[in-house]
Amino acid sequence: MQDWKKVFSSQQLAVASMVMGILNENDIPAKSMNKQDSSYVFLGEVEVYVPIQLYDASIQLIQTIQF
Repeated sequence: MQDWKKVFSSQQLAVASMVMGILNENDIPAKSMNKQDSSYVFLGEVEVYVPIQLYDASIQLIQTIQF
């Protein structure tokens, strides 16, 4: 995932999916990388990535989300 930068991570898949959905709704392409252990899902995180050129806009948008 060259040219992509991590903007968010969570131990909860649902929260990471919600962030991805909000980014996509605002025309910011987002991808996730699930780094959770397949046997113990409470270990590891799900990371959300966006293109580098949209990093600042993504951070500003994520900061407006109330979890």
